[in-house]
Amino acid sequence: MRQVPSSAVTVSWAEGVATITVHGELGADTSSQVRERIAAVAANRPQRVVLVLMDASNRSGAESLALIAVARHLLLPGCVLDVRSASPAVRQILRLAGWSGLESGTGDDQTESGRECR
Repeated sequence: MRQVPSSAVTVSWAEGVATITVHGELGADTSSQVRERIAAVAANRPQRVVLVLMDASNRSGAESLALIAVARHLLLPGCVLDVRSASPAVRQILRLAGWSGLESGTGDDQTESGRECR
């Protein structure tokens, strides 16, 4: 039986919006993959980038902040960056750090508007 990796990173595009979805933990390998995907997405000049953090544990707050910093550095001015589906603890860490571009992706939580990448 084939083993499924504990983390996976995918990118999809729709009408100028790039969605980078992270399934699993934000460890060193996964974070490196996400940074590579952000760089590739940024080269294509999206209007909006959505970073979806599926199943990221509460320990992923620092890595989430680092990925947002990378995205804000690489994406062009005017590009909107949103973070979705982060755990409540990660969402709290991001809010405390001043990030307002959070969306629940579930409809259970209040949606905040994204902010420009720079």
